[in-house]
Amino acid sequence: MPRILVDVVTTTQERELAMRIWRAANHARRRPAGELRASRVREKIDRAPMLLLAHYGTRPAGILLAEQFVDGGVPETGTGHVSMLYVDPAVWGSGVGTKLLRDLEGRSWARLSAWTRADNRRGQRVLLAAGFSESGHRSQLQDGEEILQFRWER
Repeated sequence: MPRILVDVVTTTQERELAMRIWRAANHARRRPAGELRASRVREKIDRAPMLLLAHYGTRPAGILLAEQFVDGGVPETGTGHVSMLYVDPAVWGSGVGTKLLRDLEGRSWARLSAWTRADNRRGQRVLLAAGFSESGHRSQLQDGEEILQFRWER
């Protein structure tokens, strides 16, 4: 099994790899994004306060974007939010997502939050494997889909 290495993204080339992984994961989940959504993701990736890139062996394999957690417009001290976690479908199930989350846990905030769609069982398994637990908070996206919040604490 290849080794999984995680690094902070610092170059334009690495940001391009992040976009490719995002597109591949969305396509595999049958949720391809339009250009408006892609441009918003590009902007988030370009301005990310914390963007991690995982390699599975030599293959770019996953990205994680984290930022300060904000509740009701107020930043919550010591708490980060995982706003993107995507893994290349070719390596789904290899531990890349869990490795990205564990790496983030060791780098920064004492507490983390993440939201995922209620039907995203794969995403929920990754969060649970990395030590997150379901918070009990639920919400709905603009399209009416239910999302669940997960929390992690050091």
